[in-house]
Parts: sequence; structure tokens; C-alpha cells
Amino acid sequence: MWSIFVLLLILVPLVAPINVSAYVINQTSANISWIYPLDKNNPDDISLLGGMIKGFYVIVFAPLSLQPPIVHRNYEGTIGKEYWDIIGNLTPGTTYHAQVKAFTKKGDGKPSVPYIFTVPKEDFRE
Repeated sequence: MWSIFVLLLILVPLVAPINVSAYVINQTSANISWIYPLDKNNPDDISLLGGMIKGFYVIVFAPLSLQPPIVHRNYEGTIGKEYWDIIGNLTPGTTYHAQVKAFTKKGDGKPSVPYIFTVPKEDFRE
């Protein structure tokens, strides 16, 4: 019985993603990347390698705007390595905050520290 109880406790992601960044592609899109860290000496982290993490929520919002947040479910990447997601429909000249959190069948993990970036008003690739 205790082993089932312990297993249920570790089904929610334990740590927040780290190294969140944004590479602005153009006026309306950005590539958000991050790492989900694992401590190979921690049995709880090792258990997540068994496939309990189902994916990540990538949340991009403009705090000074009335726009609703952009939320993507992402499954691209490898645990312990870099993940990424392309976010579109951004408004030129707007400052955004990007956060990422892992999710499992049981629930969501902690959100990352927000990464702040601004998309240009004009196309910068000319």
C-alpha cells in the first residue's frame, strides 16, 4: 500500500523548467526554448524518466495588453535536454513574458521564471 501512495506523490512534476529563452523569428513569431532539469542522484527525478511527464505548457502573455495569453501544449524534445516551441500570432512592438511548466496525468508542475522579450515593430531581416 505504501508503494502506491509514494507513486501517487511523485506524479506531479517536481521542478520548474529552467533556461527559458526566446529567439525572435520575425514581427509575429518567436521560438521559445527551455530545459527540464533532472538530478540523476534523486530517485524522484529518475522516476520522471519513466514517461510520467506528458508534455509542457508554453504560456506567452503581454502584461500590458488586453490580449489573452497564448498557451501551447508541447511535446518536442528530450528530458534533460533542450525543448522548444514556435509561438505565432504575436503583435509587433509588444513586450511578452514566456513561462513554461511540465504536466502529467496528475497535474501541472511549477511554472518557470518568466522570460521577457519584445518583438520588433518592423521586419528586422531586411
